[in-house]
Amino acid sequence: MTSSILLVLAIVLGPSAVVLVPMLRRFFFKQAIGEITPQWLEEYSPDRYRSMANLLANDDFSFLLRQPGFELKLYRKLRRERLAIFRQYLDRLVLDFRRLHLTARMLTAQNREDSTEIAQRLFKLQLDFNLALMRTEFEYSLCRYGLATVHVQRLIEPLRSLSEALPGYASPSYSLATQ
Repeated sequence: MTSSILLVLAIVLGPSAVVLVPMLRRFFFKQAIGEITPQWLEEYSPDRYRSMANLLANDDFSFLLRQPGFELKLYRKLRRERLAIFRQYLDRLVLDFRRLHLTARMLTAQNREDSTEIAQRLFKLQLDFNLALMRTEFEYSLCRYGLATVHVQRLIEPLRSLSEALPGYASPSYSLATQ
C-alpha cells in the first residue's frame, strides 16, 4: 500500500518538479545587480526587449513546417536556439528590473518629502513584476516541451512603467551622479 502511494506521488510530482525546481531556483538565487551608473540609466530603454515576443512566436515555426524539404532536426535546432536566446533576454530583463527598482528605492529614500505613496507604488510594482515573472517562467517551462506560448508583454509593462517613473522619484537636490 505504501509503495503504491509513493509511486503515485512520484508520477504526479515528478513532472511538476521538473518544471518548478528551475523556476524556484531563479527566484531564490539572486544575481549580482552590478554597477548602476548615470550613463547606464541614461542609455537604458525597455524597448530592447521588444523582440522577445517574436522569438517564441508560432508564426516562424509554422512557416518552417510548411516549407518543402522540411526537416524535424532543423525545427528542433531552431527552437532550442530561440529558447536559449529567450532565456538570456529574460535573465537580462529581470536584472534590469532589479537595477531600476533598486535605483528607484535609493532615490525615494533620499527624497526629503514624504514618500510613502511612492514606496507603496514600488512595492506593488515589484509584486506585479514577480507574479508576471512566475507566470512567464511557468510558460517558458511548458514552452520548452511545446505545450504553451510565452507572453512576455506582462513583464515588459512593469519594466516600462518603472523606467518612465524613475526621474520623478528623485528629489531636486539628489542625483545618482553624487553617489
